[in-house]
Amino acid sequence: MPAKLPNRKLYTVKDLMNDLKKLDATPSVLYHVGSELIYRELEWCRKTLGEDHTVTKNLTDLMDFMQHDYENQLVKGELWRVKDTPKSAINAFLSDRPEEFLSHPIGILSEQIQEVLKRADDIRSNEKKQYKKLEKGVRAEIKADKTNPDLWNKLRLLLWILGKYNESSEAFKTAKELGWSVDHNTLVAL
Repeated sequence: MPAKLPNRKLYTVKDLMNDLKKLDATPSVLYHVGSELIYRELEWCRKTLGEDHTVTKNLTDLMDFMQHDYENQLVKGELWRVKDTPKSAINAFLSDRPEEFLSHPIGILSEQIQEVLKRADDIRSNEKKQYKKLEKGVRAEIKADKTNPDLWNKLRLLLWILGKYNESSEAFKTAKELGWSVDHNTLVAL
């Protein structure tokens, strides 16, 4: 079921991020939106405002978060508690950001932004379908090898992407009890 996003005539950075929270944006969704929108805005700000401007610096941080840091937090086990949802990860990134950055109007037509958000919602929907299939396979693997911490961690990631945060947290606890650590993690990326 598609997310209900407001139609806006103008998007600020905060508006865009609030809409992404409504999509339960996973790392792949943020990567897509970062590539399609934030990169363009960042390049424009570099040219017009300069590298040292507050908005440019924060857009650079946002781009890093969307394309690397968010996924790294998930893969490294930093997002494992029940309350560690996509919304909370985005909120944590946005906390303490200057108002000048949050209220910065994105210089891309609102129709184009809405198209990107629609595609992001489609990506999220397809992701859920794909990961549901993968979940069944991983659960079967765990049945055959109940003490494999990497399989439990893999299950944790799948459940997190599916929005099953309670189950994801429990799978991570099991993985840790069985000896999983970020240093010996076999999974490189999602």
